[in-house]
Order: sequence, then structure tokens, then C-alpha cells
Amino acid sequence: MKLLPLKGEAISKHKIIQYMLEDEVIMNWNILKKCVLMLILGAAVHLTWIIWKSFVLLSPSLGQWVNVPLVQFQLLMNFVFFISLLVMIWPCYAWQHKHWVRQFLPFLSVGLFVISLCRDGYVIGTLSPATMISYVSLVTVGLVLLPRSIVYSAFIPATLFLAGCTYLSYAGYLSYAPLFQIDGSAFNNGFWLLSMLFFIVPILFTCMILFEILLSQWRHRERLIKQLSQIDPLTNLFNRRSINQCLEQLNDAHDERYALVLLDLDHFKHINDQYGHHKGDEALVQVSAILSQQLRGTDVVGRFGGEEFILILHHSNTKQAQQAAERCRLAIQHIQLMSDENQPIQITASFGIAVSKPDMRPQLLLSQADKALYEAKAGGRNIVKIYTEAKGETASI
Repeated sequence: MKLLPLKGEAISKHKIIQYMLEDEVIMNWNILKKCVLMLILGAAVHLTWIIWKSFVLLSPSLGQWVNVPLVQFQLLMNFVFFISLLVMIWPCYAWQHKHWVRQFLPFLSVGLFVISLCRDGYVIGTLSPATMISYVSLVTVGLVLLPRSIVYSAFIPATLFLAGCTYLSYAGYLSYAPLFQIDGSAFNNGFWLLSMLFFIVPILFTCMILFEILLSQWRHRERLIKQLSQIDPLTNLFNRRSINQCLEQLNDAHDERYALVLLDLDHFKHINDQYGHHKGDEALVQVSAILSQQLRGTDVVGRFGGEEFILILHHSNTKQAQQAAERCRLAIQHIQLMSDENQPIQITASFGIAVSKPDMRPQLLLSQADKALYEAKAGGRNIVKIYTEAKGETASI
């Protein structure tokens, strides 16, 4: 996994949470809004039936292939279900704040939809392509959108019904696909094939669009959650976990010359104790902003813990690391932070630098930078110290 420099590319925690709670995201809709979507889809299915049956009744030449009286009766039933499903939308909005509506209306809406599906599935054939595709698609969409208890409470009885009708048709107790009057193989009948195609295409098209929306939102959410797990929520910098991943990547880049800079805010506990933790947090936020502004786009800055920060300066030698650390030190020193009583709060930081050598592991370099930081603290604070490997000691710039 490649980690990009945070500077200029960070995603705010608040923006991530705002997106994940956005009403426009289907996956985050409340249960009643999802029911409205299911009701609209159900009404659209019945509208498709109404169009097909009206066309058949208006085309006398097709009467030889269908049971006309049954088509007329089913057309009436489709109108009833179409109106019923649309009417169910109103209480989903008008009574959405009522507890009993949120509890029972989803079961009623899905149940009504599934009952109509089972009825139409039987009249065209329980094993017909249109019935099977509708069944599988709607079960899958339902499991993605709705709680399992609602989906299973409707589709388990539907499964038993379709299976029972299939068996009774096979045993000769029920007519199979009573809507059609087709002798011989249905696959040799153009009217039957075109009818199946007419029912299948809208269902597949709608489900594919819905699945694409859901999958896109799911992937985007996963990416944002992953991004959120990599940043510190207060400073919006990389957290320690992300920094460790960056160091692991550096371990594989044997030829890259880089520097590690550790810095620690001086007397930070005093700021928290005297001015309050909210001012300490404000100081951390301002320091993180300063560090991001002072570094190159290829560098990495992260919060290493508490009031400690780390800089990974790619393609940098000792002199370049010194210059970058000194810029950051001076910028932090000039931060203007006022207390609640409008008193200035002095903020300074101490820096420790270590520069990589060939075949040196990043963890060893990190230990050297930590030693340099310790010397900076011991040497009076608000200074930059460099670890000098040849002498096994640190030096100030």
C-alpha cells in the first residue's frame, strides 16, 4: 500500500464523517426512505406489466398465445397493486416520526411487493427467466438495503410459495404459466421469448444501476475509512501507524537518501496545565499547519505521539535537513497563540536530526534522531541537534 504525502492532500475527519452521514448516500438512508425506493421499484414493475398486458389486449392477433380473460383480470390486479404501492409511499413520509410506522411499515411494504411478485411469477411460470431473475435480483437488493429480518420474513414465504407452485404444476394439480397458451417448446415461440425479454431487460437494467451506485458508495466509504485510519483526528497529519508504514517503505528503498527529523514541543504540559487542554490542542493544530506549510510536497509529516512530530525528508542531505528544521523551528517560535485571558502563549520546539546511510534501517535512524532530540532538550530547548554517527554524538547547527 502506497502512502502519499499528506501535505495538500489530507481529507478532513469532519468531511469524512459528513460524507458518511450524507442523506444522499443510499446506504445511509433511514429504513423508511429505503422502503420508498423499494415501493417505487415495485410500482415500476407493475407499470411494466400494465404496458405489456394493455399491448396484448389491444393486439387481437396475440390472443392465440394468451389466456385473454386471465390477462384482463391480471391487468386489473396490476392496477390495484400499482396504486397500492404508490399510496404506501405517503405514510413513509407523513408518519416517519411515529415509532410504530418505522417498526411495521417496512414489513408491510416489502410484504406487499413480494406478494405481487409471487402472484405475477406464478401466472407467467415459476421457473421462467423473468421470475427467476426478478426473484434473485430483488432478494440481493433487499439484503443490501434492508435489515435481514425484513427481507427473510418476506422472501422465505415467497420461496416456499414458488417452490410449492412448481411442485403442484409438475404433479398436475396446477396449470403451469396459466397466462400463456403455448403448445410445445416455449423457446420456439417468438412471442414468449420477446415477452420474457420485455420483463427481464428493465429489471436487469434497474438492478445493475442500483448495484453500481451501491458498490461505488461502498468502495468510496471504504477508501474514506481507510484514509481516516491513517490520519490523526486532531492535527489531520499522518498518525504513528501511517508513519511506520512509510518507514517500512523506506526500508525497501535502499538507494534513497533521506533524513528523519523528530521534534517535540517545549514545556507542552505547562501549556495544558496553565491554559487548558483546549489551548494545548490549538497549539498542536497550529504547529501541524506550520510543518505542512514549511515542507516540500514530497516530504511527509506526521504526529508521532502526544506533542511529538516526525518529518521524513526525501532526497535530503544533512545541510538540507538542517535548513528545513530551522525553518520549522523559527516558524513555530513565531506562532501567535493567545490564552482565554488574551495573554500570549509562547510555543517553541526542539529538533533532532538523523541522516540515512547506505543499508541503514529506518528504525536505527529513528533511534539516532531520538538521541539528537534528547540532546536538544537537554541543551536548553528550542534548538536543532544533528546526530553525528562518526563521533557517536550530536551537534547543534
